[in-house]
Amino acid sequence: MQTVRFCSQADENGQLQLQLDHLPVNQNLEIVVVYQSVSPQTTAPSNPDEDPIVGLFSGDSHFAEDSEEILEQGIHPSSGWTWKS
Repeated sequence: MQTVRFCSQADENGQLQLQLDHLPVNQNLEIVVVYQSVSPQTTAPSNPDEDPIVGLFSGDSHFAEDSEEILEQGIHPSSGWTWKS
């Protein structure tokens, strides 16, 4: 297996054209392309109110303080959960 590293730019249709001069003639080749964008893509700033991870740390602490009571509310004969003492 040979590795060739190069930089190129995709056209407006997202197509990339490669020309490698040292390929074996009349042979079947398997080519694997792994790509990484080198120009940063801008993304809209996230809304902290919609991010569940932010809520995990800055949310109400009653989930941690009342965890046993909250879990016990979900235990009933058809839930599949049991209480072990």
